[in-house]
Amino acid sequence: IQSEYSDVLYYTKVRWLSAERVFERIWELKNEIVSFFHEKQMSVECEMFEDTEWLADFAFFTDFLCHMNKLNVKMHGKNQFIDDIWGHFRGFKLQLVLFADQLAKNDLSHFSRLNSMAPVKKDKLKSYEESLRKLYLEFERRFQDFSAIEKDLDIFSMPFNVDCEIVRPDLQLELSELQSNNHLKQLFLKLPKLEFFKSLSKSSFPNLISHAQKVSAMFASSYICEQVFSTMKLRKSCIRNRLTDEHLS
Repeated sequence: IQSEYSDVLYYTKVRWLSAERVFERIWELKNEIVSFFHEKQMSVECEMFEDTEWLADFAFFTDFLCHMNKLNVKMHGKNQFIDDIWGHFRGFKLQLVLFADQLAKNDLSHFSRLNSMAPVKKDKLKSYEESLRKLYLEFERRFQDFSAIEKDLDIFSMPFNVDCEIVRPDLQLELSELQSNNHLKQLFLKLPKLEFFKSLSKSSFPNLISHAQKVSAMFASSYICEQVFSTMKLRKSCIRNRLTDEHLS
């Protein structure tokens, strides 16, 4: 039937990033899928895909899954510290508030698939808005430990912008000296964070260096562990019958 895609993608929990792509593909092929259900005389499935309210829910979920997936991708990758990860979370929480406020005003700028079905019923938009606000509260609850150390993370990520009066007493004098040094300010802009703190004088900034060591040592993501397991699963497949656990050890 000359569709852009020849089939629906396969989803596996091992590669959870594929979930978003599967939903996107189903949305793109929804008319072809309905034709298939008609051909196979699957009336229940036909009714579901032809129900505008169900399609609105599906469109909203697919659009939102795309936004979630962007956050998920940002969480992966090497050379990210805990403050980088927390920055991604803070940005996403602000996006949740923005999305909810816009839905309250019937603004679907960031929900292209839902917008293609406009007009959407007010009660539907209200339920979507409430779902996003609930999700925001859930993010607040789940990551409240990070909120508690936000000042410590800010000292590591932007030491020249932190108010010296609100940090711990043992860091106040060193931080004020650091902020008044124009040479170090220029150095901070040029070097990676870890390299910058390595370059500081141990006699002048012992507490700041110790603080940077603690923050940089925090385990920011499970990405590296997952990458190792993926590599191992590629190496030790069912075809490699001589590569046993004894050999791996």
